[in-house]
Amino acid sequence: MCQATNGPSRVVTKKHRKFFERHLQLLPSSHQGHDVNRMAIIFYSISGLSIFDVNVSAKYGDHLGWMRKHYIKTVLDDTENTAISGFVGSLVMNIPHATTINLPNTLFALLSMIMLRDYEYFETILDKRSLARFVSKCQRPDRGSFVSCLDYKTNCGSSVDSDDLRFCYIAVAILYICGCRSKEDFDEYIDTEKLLGYIMSQQCYNGAFGAHNEPHSGYTSCALSTLALLSSLEKLSDKFKEDTITWLLHRQVSSHGCMKFESELNASYDQSDDGGFQGRENKFADTCYAFWCLNSLHLLTKDWKMLCQTELVTNYLLDRTQKTLTGGFSKNDEEDADLYHSCLGSAALALIEGKFNGELCIPQEIFNDFSKRCCF
Repeated sequence: MCQATNGPSRVVTKKHRKFFERHLQLLPSSHQGHDVNRMAIIFYSISGLSIFDVNVSAKYGDHLGWMRKHYIKTVLDDTENTAISGFVGSLVMNIPHATTINLPNTLFALLSMIMLRDYEYFETILDKRSLARFVSKCQRPDRGSFVSCLDYKTNCGSSVDSDDLRFCYIAVAILYICGCRSKEDFDEYIDTEKLLGYIMSQQCYNGAFGAHNEPHSGYTSCALSTLALLSSLEKLSDKFKEDTITWLLHRQVSSHGCMKFESELNASYDQSDDGGFQGRENKFADTCYAFWCLNSLHLLTKDWKMLCQTELVTNYLLDRTQKTLTGGFSKNDEEDADLYHSCLGSAALALIEGKFNGELCIPQEIFNDFSKRCCF
């Protein structure tokens, strides 16, 4: 992992490993309400452990049977060609005669199984067509965007669920894992052109992506990762790319060099944020946005490390939000470590080192191995 500019490593690797391992063993009572999102907890934990060089397939491979049980296949109209499949977050959500699978839990489970190197599952067990059919049913025909789940009565896309760039990314990532690579592959299951139209409609006038013309670094990363998986980044104009790069660079809060204006103009500037990234204009820095901004820059330009101040963001993460006593990373330097920010803080450091694949949100070495082993 990342080394300090001077002296030995400042990364408390052993404590980070223990932090992520605790979340796979026993969760505090405060996490009981997250039982239906258990696949997210598993993904963040396994991803964090993988980043810190733990052989998760060897250590947790015995639990693959438990993971597989969360994969549910349902025949909608008594015919096999109407079957859909996906994952539930918890077995308590496997309710008879109700469709309870959803896109986020499905992607988190698939990525976890990739990191656990369960290649047999992808090659011989997973019904990729029924899974892709579920993704298809989540697309809104009027907008091209995606909702996360189906109405349990009609088995059509939920009319009350939100649809935004996050679910667009999740849907495309699932199809990518199922073997879709070309536009023709994606077109077999979704209206790719309509999806691309929706993504383009979320462009903001001063660069980046977001709802209601308010750029947001999280939505920007989702949009760019989706376009990358669709091999469609070239659809963005050069001007929009340049504006987006500029907007992203200005999200790094600093009192140094070209970013000095942030300390002068941002009412939310805090000296302790120095080097960190904010998700929107006039906001405090936040650990997770270091990943979202860096991943976006990485997707837009090969010179991204020369443009932003990676040393400063490394210092921000290691000196401000890394928890040296308990392990893990916090949202900022005032809160306790949590699983989400710990995973993304670790991912940001790994991305800087070239060891993380931001398009699929898994370590690069695991992504390379999966790509070689599972050539559909």
